[in-house]
Amino acid sequence: MNRFKQFVGIALLLAFSAAASAAPRAWLDRTRISQGDTVTLNIESDNKDTPDFTALEADFILTGQSSQTQTTISNGSISTRTLWAVALEPRSVGVLAIPAIRVGSESTEPLSLTVARAPTGQQAQGQDVFLEVQVDTRDPYVGQAVIYTLRLNYAITLLDGDLDTPQIDGADFRRIGDDVSYQRQIAGRRYQTLERRFVMSPERSGELMLAAPRFRGRTLAGLRDSIVGGARAVSAMGESLTLNVRPQPAQAAMPWFPALAVGMERSQPGSEANVGEPVSVELRLRVDGALATQVPELNIPDVPGLRVFPDVASVSERLVDGVLHAEVSRRFALVASRAGAIQVPPVRVAWWNTAEDRPAVAEVAGFTLQVAAALDATGASAPASGAAAPLPTARVGSRFDSGGVWRWQALSAALLLLWLATLALAWKRGALRTPSRAAATAASVAVNDSEPAALERALRRALTHQDLPAVDAVLRRIAAGRPLDALLDDPAQRQAVALLHAALWGTGDRGAARDALRNAFASGIRLRAQSAASGGEEPLPPLYPR
Repeated sequence: MNRFKQFVGIALLLAFSAAASAAPRAWLDRTRISQGDTVTLNIESDNKDTPDFTALEADFILTGQSSQTQTTISNGSISTRTLWAVALEPRSVGVLAIPAIRVGSESTEPLSLTVARAPTGQQAQGQDVFLEVQVDTRDPYVGQAVIYTLRLNYAITLLDGDLDTPQIDGADFRRIGDDVSYQRQIAGRRYQTLERRFVMSPERSGELMLAAPRFRGRTLAGLRDSIVGGARAVSAMGESLTLNVRPQPAQAAMPWFPALAVGMERSQPGSEANVGEPVSVELRLRVDGALATQVPELNIPDVPGLRVFPDVASVSERLVDGVLHAEVSRRFALVASRAGAIQVPPVRVAWWNTAEDRPAVAEVAGFTLQVAAALDATGASAPASGAAAPLPTARVGSRFDSGGVWRWQALSAALLLLWLATLALAWKRGALRTPSRAAATAASVAVNDSEPAALERALRRALTHQDLPAVDAVLRRIAAGRPLDALLDDPAQRQAVALLHAALWGTGDRGAARDALRNAFASGIRLRAQSAASGGEEPLPPLYPR
């Protein structure tokens, strides 16, 4: 009987011992961390059930889980134990309780974790990983470009990581340039530094909060670290900043354009210009401390006798030594409608000097464009539209020369005979179809000499092939050196020519110009009354007969 009692006691002792060994065990890899860091909770059990981590979600973010099972055979018995590891990121600072975790029908013992505020700035130096933030100004104006620099410093090997972009409400915020990587010595320790820059433009005045940036990554795990992914989680948090955004000054010009420095230059136009022919001029604006999108539109104003056709602006921006550089260039085609000197006014761009906090103006000087009369089909200068060529006059103080008069009379007679022969030849070819054409002025004769039928075919061919430069060349021949605007009587044709010039020399729509030309000139070219003598006008043959 005594031996039976001893046997039962030994069996119960073994059973209690087995039960005790089966209880799940929990521990942390660290009991004190900084805000933004992660800690690993390890749970070991021979229970086949998976731990329930739901109770942790109130105070922690679960960033990763893993498990490892180990089976051992000892004295003929088989035992299996499983180790679970979960990475926890605290949601707040202070002493946080880690509640008992249920594993099947059993639970672990509760634990506690102390979370301190993350060191930033100078306090963070010396850490394995830390962030630095910097802005080039703490009190910008509304719309002023502000450079935000973020540096990730790490003295350990990083397997991977994510650098969160700060979320800013009330400012246009975007990354600019490429990341820069270099090494430097900080507080006696060598760090690898990853530098990333952003540019922002505040949208309203007042305080602007810049949230603290955060880095999360992984480094190689040591022997005493957890088994989560075979690596140890690391993190760092930068400083949050507050900017005092100032409103636009009352004396600032509109449009509002804040910058550090602005310079403008203009290309030198050609020394010669002809009526109806484009002259190219380029304006270039170089800016420091502003985005290219903030630069006002560059324009040369229209002046009497001169039309301006702007091209699409060319825009570029880059970051050099932490300073934002922007450049905007734009070409213009200047087309004169009269001969003589045309004064092109200066071009000014008003801006606000943020370095000296005062208004400023960038300016290029105006210039005089010397315009010669347009050349006709023979290469000679044509008279102005609606005006006869001036007769030769004797100069004041010159001696009367009877021989010169005789020579002028002979020359005039020869020219008259030549003109009559030209009319006869044109009549024979069928170019002159009505008697009124025989009395046409020199202006209309120039059109006749260009053979309207041939010009009509050339114009139709150019429109069919959608060759706008060829269309322009044909119209110039028809105009015989005079401005088309002054020559054409049909408003639709004048509008079509304007669209043509805008498409060739500016930002016009080539398709719209092509369609307008086809429709406007389908019934021939209609000239103003003053370009034909007594009897009105007669158009060239229709391009598309009905």
